[in-house]
Amino acid sequence: MTKINIIDKRKKAIEQRKNRLKQLETSLNAQERKKRTRRLIEIGGLAAKANLEDWDTNALLGAFLFLKENESDSKQMEAWAHKGGVAFSSEKTIKLPVIVKFETKPTDEIRASLKSLGLKWNALRQEWEGYTHITKLKELLEPHNVSIQELEISSEE
Repeated sequence: MTKINIIDKRKKAIEQRKNRLKQLETSLNAQERKKRTRRLIEIGGLAAKANLEDWDTNALLGAFLFLKENESDSKQMEAWAHKGGVAFSSEKTIKLPVIVKFETKPTDEIRASLKSLGLKWNALRQEWEGYTHITKLKELLEPHNVSIQELEISSEE
C-alpha cells in the first residue's frame, strides 16, 4: 500500500468519526429539548393545580419572581414543600369517579367550577363526569337541583 492510500483511509475514518459525533450531539440536543419541554409542561400543570389559570400573565410572572427571590430562605422552601406534599397526598386519596346530572342547564360559573374540579362534559350522555374531590363537589352543588352519582372503583384494576 502506498502512503497516499493510508492517509486517505485515515482521513475517511476521521471524517466518519466526526459525522458520528455530530449525530450523537444532535441526538443529545433532542433529548435535552424533550426533557425541558416535559418540565415546562409539568410547571404549567402545577399552575393549573393551584388554580392560577385565570391569573394575568404579568401577575403570574410577578408571583414566580417573588418565589425565586425567596428561594434562599430554607425554612420558607421547607414550608412550601410541605404544603405541596400535603396537597398532592390529599388529592390522591380523596378523588372519586362521579357522574353529575342537572335538571336545567347550569350557569357558566358552575360549569367553570366543575371544570376546575376536574370534571368534563359528556355531550353524548348530557352529563358531567370524571374524578374529583367529592366533598368540594357537594359543597359547590348543594344549593342546586342536581344528581351526583358516586361510582365504585373496581379492586381488580
